[in-house]
Amino acid sequence: MQVVGVTLIAATLVIPATVARMLTHSFARMLLLATGIGAFCGFVGMNLSYHLDVQSGPTIVLVGAALFALYFAATGPRALSRTATLGAGTAAVPAGYR
Repeated sequence: MQVVGVTLIAATLVIPATVARMLTHSFARMLLLATGIGAFCGFVGMNLSYHLDVQSGPTIVLVGAALFALYFAATGPRALSRTATLGAGTAAVPAGYR
């Protein structure tokens, strides 16, 4: 069960940053957006978990995943392509892994 908890924590940290990265190129703006998105997901997830009488952790992650899915469906892969250049040129990547 600890693997599930670690996965939930990782998703809680990664999903808001991924959505924020899809929204902007600026790192400072991305930090602010990720904070706001994380707070929004936490608030909505806690309220949903209270009213649906389910656990709060998975509900918060599901709200974040739904937000990511909605944004990705609305913009398509063009917004996700911004993340492809995030680490470009910083490390040598073998040709077979590009």
